Amino acid sequence: MEKDIKIVHFDPFTADDALWTAFFDHSDVINREMEPEDPPLPREKRRALIKSAFEIPYLNKRIFLLFLGGGKEAVGYASVSAENDRSPSYKDNKHIGNLSLSVLPASRRRGLGSALLKYVMKELEAKEPAVKEVFAPVVLACGRAFCARLGATVALEAGSNRLYLRDVDWGMLEAWAAEGASRNPATGIVKTLEIPEADLENFCEVYTETINLAPQGDVSIKIVVTPEMIRMNERKNRADGVEQTTIYSRESDGKISGLTEIVYLKENSHKVHQMLTGVGTRYRGRGLGKLLKALMLLEIRGRYPGVKYVATGNAD
Repeated sequence: MEKDIKIVHFDPFTADDALWTAFFDHSDVINREMEPEDPPLPREKRRALIKSAFEIPYLNKRIFLLFLGGGKEAVGYASVSAENDRSPSYKDNKHIGNLSLSVLPASRRRGLGSALLKYVMKELEAKEPAVKEVFAPVVLACGRAFCARLGATVALEAGSNRLYLRDVDWGMLEAWAAEGASRNPATGIVKTLEIPEADLENFCEVYTETINLAPQGDVSIKIVVTPEMIRMNERKNRADGVEQTTIYSRESDGKISGLTEIVYLKENSHKVHQMLTGVGTRYRGRGLGKLLKALMLLEIRGRYPGVKYVATGNAD
């Protein structure tokens, strides 16, 4: 293993331009390896988004860069995060930490990833003593081999999926929308960038119910969404230039039955990210999920004509 290692705490609010350059240079190499067809955002935009992510009040987050000798190239990168006691799900999730770690291709298999991980885990133990489990996304084969050598187990198999709009059967989607409307004549549809105050509490209840129904494998996590979190996210979206469109169904008694949401960033105008789609258990079997999916894709086609594909992640 290399002996002349320097690990630096990367604070996005105090980092100088040289440290930011090292951070971006490293992330660009790794992102090209994982997503070769996806161009990176402009660096100034990414800088603003990273700072914004660090301002989320219910998450403690730290980033570390690994350098060799007096070199200026960040050979390794690691980020760790954990919920704090301001999170509504802290009691359920305080034992969980999240880790992301990477080493540049030319510097792998030299013990650098292990050295960085050892350092970060000591930091995590000191700063987040409640954390007992650490979860890390693994994309590349080298990452799987690295985790296997550590004795890590696979908690959840998941995939990143794309729907190219050129391949969509729009006639089928229009039929889904028409069928869903005919089967649910008393159900209203709301389309919004911000959740109306009158629906906010019920929206959070439905969101919390449906997101926790998604397959989690062996990941022992519970997600709780509150009105305060929704409003904070809306403020953050406005500041970040993010458009988050939500479409949800409302029953004749005023209760929300299902929802779907997407995120769009004009600097990434070739794609949108599909986030949660869920229908409450008591409302299933009526075609609401297909209705909401169809309406959202039709909304994307009409609102964002430059979008080439919809990206989403799903448990296998």
